[in-house]
Amino acid sequence: MRFSLLLAAALLAAPGLRAQTTAPKSTPDLLARAQQLVQAKQYESAYQLLDQADPKNQQPAVLLAKEKLILDNYLVSIGHRMFGLQNLKPSQTVAQLRGKEGNYSMHPLDLPLELNRLQRKFPTDYTLAKGLGDYYYQVQQCHCGEKDKNDEQLLDLVLRYYNSAHAHGLGDYMSYYAVGYANLVREQAAPSVVPFEKSIALNPQYPTSHYNLAYALMQLKRPAEALPQARLAFDLYTDAELKADAARMLGHLYQQQKQPGEAQKAYQQSLALQPDSYPTLRALLALAVPTHQPEAPKLAAELFRLNPANDEMYEDIMDIYQASNQWKEVEAFFQSQLPTAPKEPIPQGLLHFYLAILNMQLEQPKAARPHFIEAQKHLSKVASPDNPMFTTIKKGLDATK
Repeated sequence: MRFSLLLAAALLAAPGLRAQTTAPKSTPDLLARAQQLVQAKQYESAYQLLDQADPKNQQPAVLLAKEKLILDNYLVSIGHRMFGLQNLKPSQTVAQLRGKEGNYSMHPLDLPLELNRLQRKFPTDYTLAKGLGDYYYQVQQCHCGEKDKNDEQLLDLVLRYYNSAHAHGLGDYMSYYAVGYANLVREQAAPSVVPFEKSIALNPQYPTSHYNLAYALMQLKRPAEALPQARLAFDLYTDAELKADAARMLGHLYQQQKQPGEAQKAYQQSLALQPDSYPTLRALLALAVPTHQPEAPKLAAELFRLNPANDEMYEDIMDIYQASNQWKEVEAFFQSQLPTAPKEPIPQGLLHFYLAILNMQLEQPKAARPHFIEAQKHLSKVASPDNPMFTTIKKGLDATK
Protein backbone atom coordinates (compact mmCIF):
# COMPACT_ATOMS: atom_id res chain seq x y z
CA MET A 1 0.00 0.00 0.00
CA ARG A 2 1.09 3.56 -0.67
CA PHE A 3 1.65 5.88 2.25
CA SER A 4 2.40 9.58 2.52
CA LEU A 5 3.52 11.14 5.77
CA LEU A 6 1.43 14.13 4.71
CA LEU A 7 -1.65 11.91 4.37
CA ALA A 8 -1.35 9.64 7.37
CA ALA A 9 -5.12 9.33 7.74
CA ALA A 10 -5.25 7.50 4.44
CA LEU A 11 -2.73 4.90 5.62
CA LEU A 12 -4.79 1.84 4.82
CA ALA A 13 -6.60 3.23 1.80
CA ALA A 14 -4.64 1.94 -1.19
CA PRO A 15 -3.49 -1.58 -2.04
CA GLY A 16 0.20 -2.32 -2.50
CA LEU A 17 1.83 -2.51 -5.89
CA ARG A 18 3.35 -5.87 -6.75
CA ALA A 19 6.55 -6.37 -8.69
CA GLN A 20 6.00 -8.29 -11.88
CA THR A 21 8.77 -10.86 -11.51
CA THR A 22 9.09 -14.54 -12.23
CA ALA A 23 9.37 -16.42 -8.96
CA PRO A 24 12.73 -18.18 -8.46
CA LYS A 25 12.50 -21.96 -8.36
CA SER A 26 14.21 -22.55 -5.00
CA THR A 27 14.69 -20.71 -1.70
CA PRO A 28 18.44 -20.18 -2.29
CA ASP A 29 17.66 -18.73 -5.73
CA LEU A 30 14.96 -16.54 -4.20
CA LEU A 31 17.28 -15.19 -1.51
CA ALA A 32 20.06 -14.60 -4.04
CA ARG A 33 17.71 -12.67 -6.34
CA ALA A 34 16.39 -10.60 -3.43
CA GLN A 35 19.95 -9.81 -2.37
CA GLN A 36 20.76 -8.62 -5.89
CA LEU A 37 17.83 -6.23 -5.71
CA VAL A 38 18.94 -5.00 -2.28
CA GLN A 39 22.44 -4.33 -3.59
CA ALA A 40 20.85 -2.28 -6.36
CA LYS A 41 18.85 -0.35 -3.72
CA GLN A 42 15.61 -1.80 -5.08
CA TYR A 43 14.26 -2.42 -1.59
CA GLU A 44 10.57 -2.32 -2.42
CA SER A 45 11.00 -4.77 -5.30
CA ALA A 46 13.11 -7.09 -3.13
CA TYR A 47 10.46 -7.16 -0.44
CA GLN A 48 7.68 -7.83 -2.92
CA LEU A 49 9.69 -10.72 -4.37
CA LEU A 50 10.10 -12.28 -0.91
CA ASP A 51 6.50 -11.64 0.08
CA GLN A 52 5.12 -13.16 -3.11
CA ALA A 53 7.15 -16.30 -2.44
CA ASP A 54 6.05 -16.61 1.21
CA PRO A 55 3.08 -14.32 1.92
CA LYS A 56 2.10 -16.16 5.12
CA ASN A 57 5.62 -16.28 6.54
CA GLN A 58 5.92 -20.06 6.71
CA GLN A 59 9.63 -20.32 5.83
CA PRO A 60 12.18 -19.18 8.47
CA ALA A 61 14.85 -18.26 5.91
CA VAL A 62 12.46 -16.09 3.91
CA LEU A 63 10.99 -14.38 6.97
CA LEU A 64 14.49 -13.63 8.26
CA ALA A 65 15.42 -12.19 4.87
CA LYS A 66 12.34 -9.96 5.05
CA GLU A 67 13.34 -8.89 8.55
CA LYS A 68 16.87 -7.97 7.56
CA LEU A 69 15.68 -6.08 4.50
CA ILE A 70 13.09 -4.16 6.52
CA LEU A 71 15.23 -3.36 9.58
CA ASP A 72 18.19 -2.23 7.48
CA ASN A 73 16.28 -0.25 4.87
CA TYR A 74 12.90 0.99 6.12
CA LEU A 75 12.26 4.69 5.60
CA VAL A 76 9.33 5.04 7.98
CA SER A 77 7.80 2.71 10.51
CA ILE A 78 4.62 2.75 12.53
CA GLY A 79 5.20 1.08 15.87
CA HIS A 80 7.77 -1.12 14.15
CA ARG A 81 4.84 -3.21 12.96
CA MET A 82 4.36 -1.49 9.59
CA PHE A 83 7.29 -0.41 7.45
CA GLY A 84 7.66 1.89 4.48
CA LEU A 85 10.06 1.02 1.66
CA GLN A 86 11.09 2.56 -1.66
CA ASN A 87 13.23 1.67 -4.63
CA LEU A 88 16.02 4.24 -4.41
CA LYS A 89 18.08 5.95 -7.04
CA PRO A 90 21.82 5.17 -7.06
CA SER A 91 22.55 8.58 -5.51
CA GLN A 92 20.04 8.17 -2.69
CA THR A 93 20.67 6.52 0.69
CA VAL A 94 18.43 5.20 3.43
CA ALA A 95 20.18 7.44 5.96
CA GLN A 96 19.27 10.53 3.93
CA LEU A 97 15.61 9.60 3.55
CA ARG A 98 14.68 7.82 6.79
CA GLY A 99 11.95 9.68 8.62
CA LYS A 100 11.40 12.20 5.82
CA GLU A 101 8.05 13.07 4.26
CA GLY A 102 7.21 11.14 1.13
CA ASN A 103 5.18 8.42 -0.53
CA TYR A 104 6.04 4.91 0.57
CA SER A 105 4.81 1.39 0.00
CA MET A 106 3.79 0.21 3.47
CA HIS A 107 4.17 -3.40 4.56
CA PRO A 108 2.61 -4.79 7.73
CA LEU A 109 4.98 -7.20 9.45
CA ASP A 110 4.62 -8.12 13.12
CA LEU A 111 8.08 -9.57 13.59
CA PRO A 112 7.76 -10.74 17.23
CA LEU A 113 4.49 -12.48 16.42
CA GLU A 114 5.78 -14.17 13.26
CA LEU A 115 9.20 -15.14 14.64
CA ASN A 116 7.73 -16.55 17.86
CA ARG A 117 5.16 -18.51 15.85
CA LEU A 118 7.91 -20.08 13.74
CA GLN A 119 9.98 -20.75 16.87
CA ARG A 120 7.16 -22.92 18.19
CA LYS A 121 7.00 -24.73 14.86
CA PHE A 122 10.79 -25.09 14.50
CA PRO A 123 12.09 -25.19 18.10
CA THR A 124 15.64 -26.13 17.10
CA ASP A 125 16.06 -23.35 14.51
CA TYR A 126 18.04 -20.81 16.52
CA THR A 127 18.31 -18.41 13.59
CA LEU A 128 14.85 -17.35 14.73
CA ALA A 129 16.20 -16.50 18.19
CA LYS A 130 18.83 -14.34 16.55
CA GLY A 131 16.12 -12.68 14.47
CA LEU A 132 14.22 -11.81 17.64
CA GLY A 133 17.40 -10.42 19.15
CA ASP A 134 17.93 -8.28 16.04
CA TYR A 135 14.41 -6.91 16.30
CA TYR A 136 14.48 -6.08 20.01
CA TYR A 137 17.95 -4.53 19.80
CA GLN A 138 16.84 -2.17 17.04
CA VAL A 139 13.69 -1.21 18.93
CA GLN A 140 15.73 -0.53 22.06
CA GLN A 141 18.05 1.70 20.04
CA CYS A 142 15.45 3.64 18.05
CA HIS A 143 12.65 3.74 20.67
CA CYS A 144 10.26 3.29 17.77
CA GLY A 145 8.09 0.42 18.97
CA GLU A 146 7.14 -1.86 21.87
CA LYS A 147 5.87 1.12 23.86
CA ASP A 148 4.56 -1.22 26.55
CA LYS A 149 8.14 -2.21 27.43
CA ASN A 150 10.76 -0.11 29.16
CA ASP A 151 14.47 -0.12 28.34
CA GLU A 152 15.26 -2.72 30.98
CA GLN A 153 12.66 -5.12 29.59
CA LEU A 154 13.92 -4.61 26.04
CA LEU A 155 17.50 -5.30 27.14
CA ASP A 156 16.28 -8.47 28.87
CA LEU A 157 14.84 -9.63 25.55
CA VAL A 158 18.01 -8.68 23.66
CA LEU A 159 20.12 -10.78 26.05
CA ARG A 160 17.64 -13.65 26.15
CA TYR A 161 17.44 -14.16 22.40
CA TYR A 162 21.03 -13.35 21.47
CA ASN A 163 22.43 -15.55 24.23
CA SER A 164 20.23 -18.39 23.01
CA ALA A 165 21.51 -17.96 19.45
CA HIS A 166 25.13 -17.63 20.58
CA ALA A 167 24.86 -20.79 22.66
CA HIS A 168 24.15 -22.62 19.40
CA GLY A 169 26.94 -21.05 17.40
CA LEU A 170 24.83 -18.39 15.70
CA GLY A 171 26.00 -14.82 15.96
CA ASP A 172 27.62 -11.96 14.11
CA TYR A 173 29.67 -8.98 15.16
CA MET A 174 26.56 -6.87 15.85
CA SER A 175 24.82 -9.50 17.97
CA TYR A 176 27.92 -9.91 20.14
CA TYR A 177 28.31 -6.14 20.28
CA ALA A 178 24.67 -5.81 21.41
CA VAL A 179 25.20 -8.29 24.26
CA GLY A 180 28.25 -6.35 25.41
CA TYR A 181 26.33 -3.10 25.10
CA ALA A 182 23.35 -4.43 27.07
CA ASN A 183 25.62 -5.47 29.94
CA LEU A 184 27.47 -2.16 29.86
CA VAL A 185 24.23 -0.16 29.99
CA ARG A 186 23.35 -2.16 33.10
CA GLU A 187 26.67 -1.12 34.63
CA GLN A 188 27.97 -4.68 34.38
CA ALA A 189 31.32 -4.03 32.78
CA ALA A 190 32.93 -7.41 33.48
CA PRO A 191 30.43 -9.58 31.50
CA SER A 192 30.56 -7.11 28.61
CA VAL A 193 34.25 -7.68 27.87
CA VAL A 194 34.08 -11.12 26.19
CA PRO A 195 31.16 -10.23 23.87
CA PHE A 196 32.97 -7.08 22.74
CA GLU A 197 36.12 -9.13 22.11
CA LYS A 198 34.10 -11.61 20.03
CA SER A 199 32.53 -8.75 18.10
CA ILE A 200 36.00 -7.38 17.32
CA ALA A 201 37.25 -10.82 16.27
CA LEU A 202 34.38 -11.04 13.76
CA ASN A 203 34.77 -7.46 12.51
CA PRO A 204 37.88 -5.58 13.65
CA GLN A 205 36.86 -2.57 11.52
CA TYR A 206 33.78 -1.71 13.61
CA PRO A 207 35.01 1.17 15.80
CA THR A 208 32.23 1.18 18.38
CA SER A 209 33.14 -2.31 19.60
CA HIS A 210 36.67 -1.04 20.26
CA TYR A 211 35.33 2.09 21.93
CA ASN A 212 32.95 0.26 24.26
CA LEU A 213 35.52 -2.41 25.08
CA ALA A 214 37.88 0.41 26.07
CA TYR A 215 35.12 1.95 28.17
CA ALA A 216 34.39 -1.36 29.91
CA LEU A 217 38.09 -1.91 30.66
CA MET A 218 38.34 1.64 31.96
CA GLN A 219 35.43 0.95 34.30
CA LEU A 220 37.26 -2.17 35.48
CA LYS A 221 40.36 -0.03 36.19
CA ARG A 222 42.39 -1.71 33.46
CA PRO A 223 43.63 1.39 31.60
CA ALA A 224 46.70 -0.27 30.08
CA GLU A 225 44.42 -2.74 28.25
CA ALA A 226 41.88 -0.06 27.40
CA LEU A 227 44.37 2.30 25.72
CA PRO A 228 44.98 0.31 22.49
CA GLN A 229 41.23 -0.22 22.07
CA ALA A 230 40.53 3.50 22.47
CA ARG A 231 43.32 4.25 20.00
CA LEU A 232 41.81 1.84 17.45
CA ALA A 233 38.40 3.46 17.91
CA PHE A 234 39.94 6.88 17.32
CA ASP A 235 41.73 5.67 14.19
CA LEU A 236 38.65 3.93 12.77
CA TYR A 237 35.98 6.57 13.41
CA THR A 238 35.32 8.97 10.54
CA ASP A 239 32.60 11.04 12.19
CA ALA A 240 34.23 14.09 13.85
CA GLU A 241 32.09 13.96 17.00
CA LEU A 242 32.72 10.25 17.59
CA LYS A 243 36.42 10.67 16.84
CA ALA A 244 36.59 13.55 19.33
CA ASP A 245 34.90 11.40 21.96
CA ALA A 246 37.44 8.60 21.42
CA ALA A 247 40.31 11.09 21.72
CA ARG A 248 38.81 12.39 24.98
CA MET A 249 38.70 8.84 26.31
CA LEU A 250 42.36 8.44 25.35
CA GLY A 251 43.15 11.54 27.36
CA HIS A 252 41.35 10.18 30.39
CA LEU A 253 43.13 6.84 30.10
CA TYR A 254 46.55 8.49 29.81
CA GLN A 255 45.74 10.46 32.96
CA GLN A 256 44.94 7.20 34.75
CA GLN A 257 48.32 5.94 33.56
CA LYS A 258 50.02 9.06 35.00
CA GLN A 259 51.06 10.29 31.55
CA PRO A 260 49.90 13.94 31.57
CA GLY A 261 51.85 14.87 28.44
CA GLU A 262 50.13 12.17 26.37
CA ALA A 263 46.82 13.03 27.97
CA GLN A 264 47.21 16.65 26.95
CA LYS A 265 47.99 15.66 23.35
CA ALA A 266 44.89 13.48 23.20
CA TYR A 267 42.65 16.19 24.65
CA GLN A 268 44.07 18.68 22.16
CA GLN A 269 43.23 16.26 19.33
CA SER A 270 39.71 16.03 20.70
CA LEU A 271 39.39 19.81 20.98
CA ALA A 272 40.57 20.30 17.40
CA LEU A 273 37.66 18.11 16.27
CA GLN A 274 35.13 19.58 18.69
CA PRO A 275 36.24 23.11 19.66
CA ASP A 276 33.30 23.87 21.96
CA SER A 277 33.47 20.70 24.03
CA TYR A 278 32.97 21.57 27.69
CA PRO A 279 34.45 18.33 29.11
CA THR A 280 37.53 18.58 26.89
CA LEU A 281 38.22 22.21 27.81
CA ARG A 282 37.71 21.38 31.49
CA ALA A 283 40.13 18.43 31.24
CA LEU A 284 42.78 20.58 29.52
CA LEU A 285 42.38 23.31 32.14
CA ALA A 286 42.80 20.72 34.90
CA LEU A 287 46.11 19.69 33.31
CA ALA A 288 47.33 23.24 32.68
CA VAL A 289 46.64 24.85 36.07
CA PRO A 290 48.79 22.64 38.37
CA THR A 291 51.90 23.23 36.24
CA HIS A 292 51.19 26.97 35.74
CA GLN A 293 51.03 26.58 31.97
CA PRO A 294 50.68 29.99 30.27
CA GLU A 295 47.63 28.82 28.28
CA ALA A 296 45.60 28.17 31.47
CA PRO A 297 43.84 31.59 31.48
CA LYS A 298 42.97 31.18 27.80
CA LEU A 299 41.47 27.73 28.44
CA ALA A 300 39.52 29.12 31.39
CA ALA A 301 38.26 31.94 29.17
CA GLU A 302 37.09 29.45 26.53
CA LEU A 303 35.28 27.49 29.23
CA PHE A 304 33.72 30.70 30.55
CA ARG A 305 32.64 31.73 27.05
CA LEU A 306 30.62 28.53 26.51
CA ASN A 307 28.01 29.50 29.09
CA PRO A 308 28.66 32.38 31.49
CA ALA A 309 25.18 31.83 32.96
CA ASN A 310 26.06 28.30 34.10
CA ASP A 311 26.70 28.02 37.84
CA GLU A 312 28.48 24.69 37.34
CA MET A 313 31.08 26.34 35.12
CA TYR A 314 32.11 28.77 37.86
CA GLU A 315 32.38 25.94 40.37
CA ASP A 316 34.44 23.82 37.98
CA ILE A 317 36.94 26.60 37.33
CA MET A 318 37.17 27.41 41.03
CA ASP A 319 37.64 23.74 41.97
CA ILE A 320 40.46 23.30 39.44
CA TYR A 321 42.38 26.34 40.68
CA GLN A 322 41.57 25.60 44.33
CA ALA A 323 43.02 22.07 43.99
CA SER A 324 46.38 23.74 43.23
CA ASN A 325 45.87 26.42 45.91
CA GLN A 326 45.77 29.13 43.24
CA TRP A 327 43.17 31.43 44.79
CA LYS A 328 44.76 34.64 43.55
CA GLU A 329 45.00 33.31 40.02
CA VAL A 330 41.35 32.34 39.81
CA GLU A 331 40.25 35.65 41.35
CA ALA A 332 42.35 37.47 38.75
CA PHE A 333 40.80 35.37 36.01
CA PHE A 334 37.22 36.19 37.05
CA GLN A 335 38.17 39.87 37.39
CA SER A 336 39.45 39.77 33.81
CA GLN A 337 36.02 38.65 32.61
CA LEU A 338 34.12 41.63 34.07
CA PRO A 339 34.56 43.96 31.08
CA THR A 340 33.35 41.44 28.50
CA ALA A 341 30.87 39.27 30.40
CA PRO A 342 27.28 39.44 29.08
CA LYS A 343 25.26 42.18 30.76
CA GLU A 344 22.28 39.96 31.55
CA PRO A 345 21.41 39.48 35.25
CA ILE A 346 22.45 35.82 35.56
CA PRO A 347 26.03 36.02 34.20
CA GLN A 348 26.62 39.36 35.95
CA GLY A 349 25.15 38.10 39.20
CA LEU A 350 27.12 34.85 39.19
CA LEU A 351 30.39 36.51 38.24
CA HIS A 352 30.12 39.03 41.07
CA PHE A 353 28.95 36.32 43.49
CA TYR A 354 32.01 34.16 42.89
CA LEU A 355 34.35 37.15 42.95
CA ALA A 356 32.90 38.01 46.36
CA ILE A 357 33.46 34.45 47.60
CA LEU A 358 37.05 34.43 46.32
CA ASN A 359 37.89 37.75 47.90
CA MET A 360 36.53 36.53 51.23
CA GLN A 361 38.73 33.44 50.86
CA LEU A 362 41.69 35.77 50.22
CA GLU A 363 40.76 37.71 53.38
CA GLN A 364 39.93 40.83 51.38
CA PRO A 365 36.51 41.79 52.80
CA LYS A 366 36.62 45.35 51.46
CA ALA A 367 37.14 44.05 47.97
CA ALA A 368 34.42 41.42 48.49
CA ARG A 369 31.66 43.80 49.64
CA PRO A 370 30.93 45.59 46.33
CA HIS A 371 30.74 42.22 44.59
CA PHE A 372 28.20 40.98 47.15
CA ILE A 373 26.14 44.12 46.51
CA GLU A 374 26.30 43.67 42.72
CA ALA A 375 25.48 39.99 42.99
CA GLN A 376 22.41 40.74 45.10
CA LYS A 377 21.25 43.45 42.67
CA HIS A 378 21.47 41.23 39.60
CA LEU A 379 20.37 37.89 41.06
CA SER A 380 17.31 39.35 42.78
CA LYS A 381 15.92 40.01 39.28
CA VAL A 382 15.97 36.35 38.26
CA ALA A 383 16.29 34.08 41.32
CA SER A 384 13.64 33.20 43.86
CA PRO A 385 14.08 34.75 47.33
CA ASP A 386 14.70 31.34 48.92
CA ASN A 387 17.75 30.65 46.71
CA PRO A 388 20.67 29.66 48.99
CA MET A 389 22.89 32.23 47.29
CA PHE A 390 20.97 35.02 49.01
CA THR A 391 21.76 33.51 52.40
CA THR A 392 25.45 33.54 51.49
CA ILE A 393 25.18 37.11 50.20
CA LYS A 394 23.46 38.29 53.41
CA LYS A 395 26.15 36.68 55.56
CA GLY A 396 28.82 38.24 53.37
CA LEU A 397 27.30 41.70 53.62
CA ASP A 398 27.00 41.36 57.39
CA ALA A 399 30.63 40.24 57.66
CA THR A 400 31.95 43.10 55.53
CA LYS A 401 30.16 46.06 57.17
